[in-house]
Amino acid sequence: MKTALRSLLGWVGCLVLSLNVSSGQPTDGGRPNAEELDQYGGYKGIRLKQTGFFHVEKTDKRHWLVTPDGHAFLSNGINHVEPKWMRKFYNADYWARKYDVVDYTDKGFSRAFKEKVESDVRRFGWNTLGCHSSVEFYDKNVLPYVKTIRFVSIHHYTDHTDRDFPDVFSETFSVYADSLAAAVAAPLRNDPYLLGYFMVDCPILTERDAAAHGLNIYGQVRRASPTWPNVIRNLAGNTPGKRAYVEHVKERYKNDIQSFNKTYSTAFSAFSELLDKANWRPKTDLQNEPEQRDNHGFLLKILDRRYAVETAAIKKYDPNHLMLGDKFNGNTDTPADILALAARYVDVLLIQHYAYWDELEAYLNKIARATQKPIMQGDASVNVPYENMPNPYGPHAANQQERVR
Repeated sequence: MKTALRSLLGWVGCLVLSLNVSSGQPTDGGRPNAEELDQYGGYKGIRLKQTGFFHVEKTDKRHWLVTPDGHAFLSNGINHVEPKWMRKFYNADYWARKYDVVDYTDKGFSRAFKEKVESDVRRFGWNTLGCHSSVEFYDKNVLPYVKTIRFVSIHHYTDHTDRDFPDVFSETFSVYADSLAAAVAAPLRNDPYLLGYFMVDCPILTERDAAAHGLNIYGQVRRASPTWPNVIRNLAGNTPGKRAYVEHVKERYKNDIQSFNKTYSTAFSAFSELLDKANWRPKTDLQNEPEQRDNHGFLLKILDRRYAVETAAIKKYDPNHLMLGDKFNGNTDTPADILALAARYVDVLLIQHYAYWDELEAYLNKIARATQKPIMQGDASVNVPYENMPNPYGPHAANQQERVR
């Protein structure tokens, strides 16, 4: 079995990974029955460490996601379990009539929504509430779930301004991260049903991520976005981020300002002058390869600082749960060095990649070899086009029968 398949912990999306391993064969065609599962959905036939919380364990054969009771767990989940999707202009009247409510703040709606989700979970065999799910609509001890904690919001499907890319080198960012972790993570410290913390949904990191798209995955135009290196290098000199950038290029250019000027067609007399100059280069020249390399190297330093601050803040208030980190966009092929950097801070790499299996398998194998981390497919689907959705995002199936296979 290839590396990625040994490292794949499960799916949070719309795909199913059945349990069928050499140390024990569940009944019912490869799917365990209720008696073979612990209260969290773990398979009792594979016994691992019992820690009281979900964790990752590596045996001689593979990585396992492990339930608090110490049993192997394959996460087969559903994303976007949020009542807001039932209150859109095109479906709000339908659900209001069905549930006999005025709006989703009604107690009747909350009760009906909870009953529907629990019915769907049973019918489809899901065992996890994945990313973007409103877990506050559920009683505790219902399903394992993923918690969103958002220190920054730079998702690939929304428009952004410079303000969305904060100076992560500043004390202000550290204080904010601490306060957010105290509010979100501290109350969940002892929750056995929490899998772990998810941060940004496919962050805009590279120039390719930031480029304008005629249509995003929701059919909307998305304007070009700033990038973190561009934003921070244009800050004023009295900011920690600008000082970090100047130190970065001083090192890369061996403290030779003339060499730097040659790359950027500038006329600085010293790096101290660059430090004092705000908004000195608003746009990146995509034909300038040295500039591209400078920015990418600085992006790695930005992300290293960001992940260090964010994960430390979470662990300060909750040392018990998994760090899932950002959900990386496989469809734009996040650079390997960014994934390797993230792998130092997370317990599981969360990947979103909409593709047929042959392409997906090759991509996951590449990541597993590069990072030596277990992988969770954080979002994917196979869709059937029809008259109201003639070209859904991701791979297509000819019909629902083909889709379930």
